[in-house]
Amino acid sequence: MRGYAVHLLFHLLAMAAGAGCGAAVALWWYGGEPTGLWLALGALMIGIIVLVLEWLYISANQPEPPAPPQQTYPPRTYPPQSRPRMQAPQRPRTRPDLEPVAAPSETLLQPAPESTSVDQETKTSATDALRSLGTADRSTHQS
Repeated sequence: MRGYAVHLLFHLLAMAAGAGCGAAVALWWYGGEPTGLWLALGALMIGIIVLVLEWLYISANQPEPPAPPQQTYPPRTYPPQSRPRMQAPQRPRTRPDLEPVAAPSETLLQPAPESTSVDQETKTSATDALRSLGTADRSTHQS
């Protein structure tokens, strides 16, 4: 119950502010005094400030929760080291069918194109065809 007197004081101040707010609202409502509304708002703000200060006082006086106990782990044990493995002796290949084999003679191989085998007419017709494709693409994108 440490600090109970301060806690009680805060409550009394909040009640006094509430009573002042109530009296000021009654003045404004029943008496038609325009200053009563301002007095009521001021008393309400003072009451809210008192309650916030009380909350701050209470939260500051709360003892911090104790830190959780730190877990201590047993020392880690490592498995015993294994012995190095012995290298297995190299065995001769037992499957000769897995050896690389030359291509069969009946395989058709296409000869590599020579640089002189393509004539100038083929080159120009290919570039013309590519250019016409490019202009056709542009005309379809524009429309």
